[in-house]
Amino acid sequence: MVTFGNDNNASNSNTTGSSTRVIAACTLLVGHPGPSTPTHGDIDVSVSASPLSGPRFDIGGRESVDTASPFYNYQSGKSTASNDGGGIMNDSVPLTDAVAGGSDTQLQPTDTKEIESWIRRTIRSSRFIDPTELGIEPGKSAWRVRISIHIINHDGNLWDASLLCACAALGDLRLPVVEVDRRSGGVRIVSNDDLDNNDGAINNSKHNNSKFERRKGQSLTLGPLPVPLTVAVLPSNDENNSRDILLIDPTHLEEDVSSGNSVTVVCNTNKEIIEFHKKGSSSRLSVDQIKAVASMGFGRAQELETLVKG
Repeated sequence: MVTFGNDNNASNSNTTGSSTRVIAACTLLVGHPGPSTPTHGDIDVSVSASPLSGPRFDIGGRESVDTASPFYNYQSGKSTASNDGGGIMNDSVPLTDAVAGGSDTQLQPTDTKEIESWIRRTIRSSRFIDPTELGIEPGKSAWRVRISIHIINHDGNLWDASLLCACAALGDLRLPVVEVDRRSGGVRIVSNDDLDNNDGAINNSKHNNSKFERRKGQSLTLGPLPVPLTVAVLPSNDENNSRDILLIDPTHLEEDVSSGNSVTVVCNTNKEIIEFHKKGSSSRLSVDQIKAVASMGFGRAQELETLVKG
């Protein structure tokens, strides 16, 4: 489970705002390797949400962005006095009221399918895991790891939280002991009753058929952790300053204000840029801004490497 944002107890009266929280788990399936990679296994990713994940999600896990949708990040069940002391601001202010006066703010829905594709592509290209460790019998059988990610609460920066949670789940994964039929390539998971108590080896007294080959269970060998850093791009209101405002780790409210314009850089501790993903038509950065974002991404990678893998 990965949590971003405010994680204080609800009893704290000074708590302002919520957090983004996702949870992930790995399940294993036995499949057939591709013809071009007969010794490799594969990784699949699924991201799901429900109405409990946020006020805009429907029962099918899709996020609606109609004009009556509320802004996120208001204190639930609380009211706050306005600046002039004469009014009350309710926590369910609709978007139409919040952007009245000609604002061009437009909501961008959370696309879980796009997040799935991005996580799958990033993990494959990051060398975080060795796909040959997922192979069982070359050309016949291989492990297919399914990473299931569920959005518990969405308060912004869901891309970063989902990728880190998927990597943490892979770090906890351990492949089971299996027996492989050399003729058909069939795979049977060995039960604990067939294992010795000392070193986890197969008990040969029960399984001495020469057509079966025994494979020892193991954890995956992890490479450099792909650490994401998302920066929201907001237009500057200062007429004398034409440069955009960059907000690191944006909340859902800040994502709304930026109209979905953001960039996500994925780095590792080797100071390599694995992925640079741009969202929105107005997320244009100068060369100096790109250098600054990459530098911050390298720092984030150093910070989170031991936290996620340790």
